[in-house]
Amino acid sequence: MVRFPMIKRIRQQGFGLVEVMVAITLGLLLTAAVLQLFVSNNTTYRTTNSVGVVQDNARFAQDLLSKELRMTGYRGCLSKQNVAVTNTLNNATTLTYDFGAGLRGYNTLTATLPTELSSHLTGDPKPLAGTDLLLIQGPGNIPVPIVANNNAAQLFAAPAAMTLLKDGDIALVTDCSKARIFQVTGLTAAGGKVNVVHSNAGTYVPGNSISSWDPNNKNEVFGTNAELMSYQTSTYYLATNSATGQPALYRKLNGGAATPLLDYVFDLQILYGVDTNSDRQTDSYQTANNVSNWGNVLTLKLQLLLGSEETGIVTKKQTFTFNGATFSAADTRWYMPTTITAVLRNRLN
Repeated sequence: MVRFPMIKRIRQQGFGLVEVMVAITLGLLLTAAVLQLFVSNNTTYRTTNSVGVVQDNARFAQDLLSKELRMTGYRGCLSKQNVAVTNTLNNATTLTYDFGAGLRGYNTLTATLPTELSSHLTGDPKPLAGTDLLLIQGPGNIPVPIVANNNAAQLFAAPAAMTLLKDGDIALVTDCSKARIFQVTGLTAAGGKVNVVHSNAGTYVPGNSISSWDPNNKNEVFGTNAELMSYQTSTYYLATNSATGQPALYRKLNGGAATPLLDYVFDLQILYGVDTNSDRQTDSYQTANNVSNWGNVLTLKLQLLLGSEETGIVTKKQTFTFNGATFSAADTRWYMPTTITAVLRNRLN
């Protein structure tokens, strides 16, 4: 009898089409969930980071401007006395080097600037139309004591002058009865003091109109009751930063070039607290064009509108009140208004 070999059945191995489709679907769902989590976390990070940067910028502006505003018009023990300062600089009547007012402002600027402001900003980025501009004047460093009566050509200051002053600085020397503005043209340490020269050789801009101070004239002598400090005009305004194409807060010191201090600042509006009845108290807040006497300004309110670098931070364009009017955002940046209120303490009784 012939036996035929048995054929062993081999069961099919692997996955069927239905199983493969189910696996793919589950994989896609899992991938979508992971991507959604990533997008959500990335959006949260971008929002949190952008808000944090804007808030940090606001704090920086608050700290810097509040400090400078508080020191506006500081002249040592002469600060609160209505005594004229002798300005020995060339171009002493220009906006840059006229230190008589202590501060001044311009509001709602247009493409056509006032003549004196246009000259002051020659070569600098032009202010944004519709924004305000502020000039404040005060010390650039802590005072240095005068240690001996000056002679015709130089003052004699404490050794700290070598580190706190430099050639070309605009400086103010003051005691309790008078003050004088000049440009430092030389610093030499000798005999435990620093010789501070004020020649009119024309080495620096703007230069001194006179170089010789009369040591026999009490109005031109500064002794051990006097102090010396660098002095500066700081100009704050908004302009487009060419590096970002967006508005920035610019700062200009004396006649130097204006440089961006803070990016993504979209508006600057200023109100001045004015004493209208000579009681050294703020009676009303006015825009710059309504201030008739800058010596009567005792407080300031600076309103800044800051924004994030990136768009797409908010899903709905913001609307809120800024400077007494409704601000409607043109994009999806995150915007934040901030107000800096400062007292010009050197003008208070």
